[in-house]
Amino acid sequence: MKTEVCVGESAGAFVFQSRPNLSLTRPQERLVFWSLAALCFAAASGFAWLGYWLILPFAGLEIGVLAWAFKALRSREGDYEYIMIEGDVVVLEWHCGNHGERRELNRQWARVECSCRTPGRNCRLSLNSHGRATEVGQYLSDEARLQLAAMLRSRLQE
Repeated sequence: MKTEVCVGESAGAFVFQSRPNLSLTRPQERLVFWSLAALCFAAASGFAWLGYWLILPFAGLEIGVLAWAFKALRSREGDYEYIMIEGDVVVLEWHCGNHGERRELNRQWARVECSCRTPGRNCRLSLNSHGRATEVGQYLSDEARLQLAAMLRSRLQE
């Protein structure tokens, strides 16, 4: 999965935004869905014509599962992650599925923790403050998480 990332500074504030990159637009998604549905039903109709009519319900089930998968992907369109460091405040904001949250941390108490199961692989990045850890960088690759961890450490120490 590719990710859209925006890092910048505006009026002295550090801003990081991340969101999943949806590779299909809605019209492209409809075209792919209906093309696959037509192909599936054409093949199923051919077999039904040869007497294997029991394939039709399974073809319908297959298209139903495909429709469900596209709907599940579409439900994540609005997902994002936002980090802003301005003055003594670190703002974390995210939306994932139907759940969104915003958390403000004191910059002096915020600590970056990055742990990898193996060197440079399967990394988890979190910002900790007052005993609460907030995982960030969920839409990023391991390499990008490590870069974000270094960037956040340097910004928090300024």
